[in-house]
Amino acid sequence: MRSISQIFKDNEHLMDLGPVEELIEYTQELEGQVMETKVNDSYDKEHVLKSMLSDILLSCQEYEENKLLQERYPDQYEKIDSDTLVNSLMGYIVEMNVKNNLGL
Repeated sequence: MRSISQIFKDNEHLMDLGPVEELIEYTQELEGQVMETKVNDSYDKEHVLKSMLSDILLSCQEYEENKLLQERYPDQYEKIDSDTLVNSLMGYIVEMNVKNNLGL
């Protein structure tokens, strides 16, 4: 994208005209809004991804704890199927990707 000074490089005297000055100010405001939106969008996606990673880590830790308990007390804890866990995690990731437009 070209800057305002690049656009008026050979005709700088046009920048002093009232309507052109208004257009330049309006353009600068829009540029600021676009940058602010990009920053907020990046922050929101980063927050969602951190939350997802935290949820996945918690699920994996619970799986490991339950696996140890099942090995130690096989009569009290039923065996956890790792395939089911992986399928659930994949479904969660796909759902969050679609819901939050993460582009994964």
